[in-house]
Amino acid sequence: MPEGHGLQLAAILGFVLERQYTTPTLAELVVTPDGHVLARPEDEPGPLAHIATEADLRANLRRLGMAAGLDDAEWAEYAGLVRRRLGIDMQGGLDLR
Repeated sequence: MPEGHGLQLAAILGFVLERQYTTPTLAELVVTPDGHVLARPEDEPGPLAHIATEADLRANLRRLGMAAGLDDAEWAEYAGLVRRRLGIDMQGGLDLR
């Protein structure tokens, strides 16, 4: 994985967990109905930029949870945060509810 992708994933995780892991942080991150992830850094005005696909982001977020060794309760909390902040169901596809 190219170096920039690690920082990008750290910024996304910071957005999900509402913590600062990168500078700048992400001011806005949305998943579109057609499965694209768009984001804008905190200090950059302008339109959102395409940074990933929902399927790739979901897979990467799942891998992070597995690498962290989350137990069932921690996984449920993590998946809930991802669903609330991004609308991504960690068990399946995009949750539009």
